[in-house]
Amino acid sequence: MDELFIGSAICEVTSGGEIVLPRAFHDAARLRSPEGRLFIALHEESRCLVVYDRSVVSQQMWDNDHRRTALIGSNLEAHYTRLRRTFGFVEQVTLAPDGMMLLGPLMRERGRIGGNALIVATGHQFEIWDLDFVLARGPSDLITLATLHLKIQLANEENHGHALPSAQSHRRVRRDRQPGLPVQPVPALRPRHDPVDGAARLG
Repeated sequence: MDELFIGSAICEVTSGGEIVLPRAFHDAARLRSPEGRLFIALHEESRCLVVYDRSVVSQQMWDNDHRRTALIGSNLEAHYTRLRRTFGFVEQVTLAPDGMMLLGPLMRERGRIGGNALIVATGHQFEIWDLDFVLARGPSDLITLATLHLKIQLANEENHGHALPSAQSHRRVRRDRQPGLPVQPVPALRPRHDPVDGAARLG
């Protein structure tokens, strides 16, 4: 499979477990699985979830069979524990046309995913991390990544805030106009913006 998941993003997770993938992740998922079938599982080592398609499942099965052959004649309990974790602790989901994916209660609870998630591509699959956990106790590289995403979001919101009052002012002028009455145009005033606490903390 040539198409890879690349990049990262912060996404909101609704109370019902719905998460809308960024366009790049959505496009890659559709190219890897045209029917939109994906699998959500626990990460082997880290406190996060992993999302992948059927090609990764096939590779996992081959890897496990190869390990079992190497373990013949020894204790196979570790092998079967790995099988249960690989194929038992998994949920199948269907990606919606708008990129929405549902995290079921089991996986969301096991991954301890709250209201915001950091998603990170790892090639053939991508990880879903709870954002609060990453910022508090996550790996240093993910803390840096999440902080940068939050700074960009704050900057975009601030820029959007500058433009929004002007657009609202224009709509209000159009509503206030009455037939036959002249309207004197008034230049829009630049709104005052106080510092955002979040921006101060991340700066």
